[in-house]
Amino acid sequence: MARRPYTALVVTLLLWASSFPAIKLGLGGYSPLQLAALRFAAASTVLASAAPFLGVRLPRRQDALLILALGLLGVAAYHILVNYGETLASASAAAFIANIAPLFSAGLARAIGERAGRGTWLGLLSGLAGVWLISASLPGPSPLNLGCLALVLAALCWSLFFVLQKPLLAFYTPLEVTSYAVWIGTLLLAYSLPGAVAAAGSASPTATLAAIYLGVFPTACAYVCWSYVLSLIPVARASVYTYLVPVISTAMSYAWLGERPQTLFILGAAAVLLGVKIAHQPEKGAIAGRAAE
Repeated sequence: MARRPYTALVVTLLLWASSFPAIKLGLGGYSPLQLAALRFAAASTVLASAAPFLGVRLPRRQDALLILALGLLGVAAYHILVNYGETLASASAAAFIANIAPLFSAGLARAIGERAGRGTWLGLLSGLAGVWLISASLPGPSPLNLGCLALVLAALCWSLFFVLQKPLLAFYTPLEVTSYAVWIGTLLLAYSLPGAVAAAGSASPTATLAAIYLGVFPTACAYVCWSYVLSLIPVARASVYTYLVPVISTAMSYAWLGERPQTLFILGAAAVLLGVKIAHQPEKGAIAGRAAE
């Protein structure tokens, strides 16, 4: 019984890590908007089917605007930006740059009345330096890859998602908050769904399976597992393991896509992880948040 939450944690990390190479595969047949629409149509279907069995309650009317903001920032904007970023950057780069979201969350601590120490700003500088090194490692005439810039904006959206959801977590479970955001985000992306269905006729089976996989596994199943983990393991302890996600994702990207990390990439990835570690030293009072897929 004691092993079950850690088994669920391993499954969650593997699913989240797999999302970045899977996005790359999905973009082989769909535009960034179409891929996001298909992904969350699949995720919403799974979560809606499972909601009655998982005890997901209807949200309160007074929380509607906040839930709308979560769906806009954490689902629609975040995933469109990640998908667009991966059209110009590698899946490995996306995994590490998305991981700077906790640094932005720590920098926004004052906005929710929490203390942001000196380590927060040092960590953010280290993380942004890491992003620059990762960007410089990618092919292109300029060290500033536009895909990496989109990924930084995606990380900022994800950090806002974590900051804004804190008041809701006082009343709702993490799974409920995630479900509400996914359903709202799906509605916001629905205008791209007809185009995605039309594109399915010419897309490769690999791209279509990747889109469905993203919705069912790294989104719906992973968050059900994560909710189970948080019900049995303290958040602080579980969150430490999530920093393995970009490392695992890089290994998957090498195996699936043949992405071979260069020296500058490795240095940048190390700077990102170092920045997260510095910013979240307990004595600095930084807040923790997770980036994903």
